[in-house]
Amino acid sequence: MIRYFISDLHLSDNRPDLIRAFVQMTNALIARQETAELYILGDFYEAWIGDDFQSDWNNQIENALLKLTQAGITLYFLHGNRDFLIGQDWLTRVNATFLQEQTQLSLDQCSILLTHGDEYCLDDTEYQAFRKTVRSKPWQEHILAMPLEQRIALAAQLRNDSKSMATEKSMDIMDVTANAVKSSLAHHQCQTVIHGHTHRPDIHKADDYLRCVLGDWDKAIWLASIQNDVYRQYNAPVEDFLQNGLSALKEIHQANLCF
Repeated sequence: MIRYFISDLHLSDNRPDLIRAFVQMTNALIARQETAELYILGDFYEAWIGDDFQSDWNNQIENALLKLTQAGITLYFLHGNRDFLIGQDWLTRVNATFLQEQTQLSLDQCSILLTHGDEYCLDDTEYQAFRKTVRSKPWQEHILAMPLEQRIALAAQLRNDSKSMATEKSMDIMDVTANAVKSSLAHHQCQTVIHGHTHRPDIHKADDYLRCVLGDWDKAIWLASIQNDVYRQYNAPVEDFLQNGLSALKEIHQANLCF
């Protein structure tokens, strides 16, 4: 069994190169004919305005995911801060299993924690207030009741607001708070967490825990895997990947998850 992990692809019609890369990746994973699982840990889309949204560019993505699951690769999805409106209709269309925030995954020798990671950024109090609002059921029901055109405009406004706020904040404020990570790991009785969100791909090793941060897709594509309880993270420039597929990936990080 091999498990693959991706997050923060931010797929949209503005980045057809990333859509091509994702479709190419799914086809390559199918061609490997492995017993495999793919975990999407949030921010798969740049913005998601509701499962009733349909477009040619997104049909390519959903068709790739459906083809993946039909080939026998199990697909899991966890909400991020940009695709929290993904619901059961989308999950059904691509045959994905929904994961709650902070889900435990059992490996051969230990358990690890999977999450998007934005809940750990406690120093960014402005964002945490926003997060509390948009994750509430009444707010989401209100938004989904809007006409599609109005939701499209709102998504564009939220993206612009998010970019404006980010330029005014230090990177440290937008990174995770160590105590929040430690607290969640202790609660779930895990020593390792895998998350995205911060766009700071790395492996952070402490005496009593391990934090594996997934990479965001922009100038490079990122793919992480777990096999035999060993975590590996790879990347490749987008153009190299489009030309050479999985063979373009270079290993960047490696860690034994059960220690």
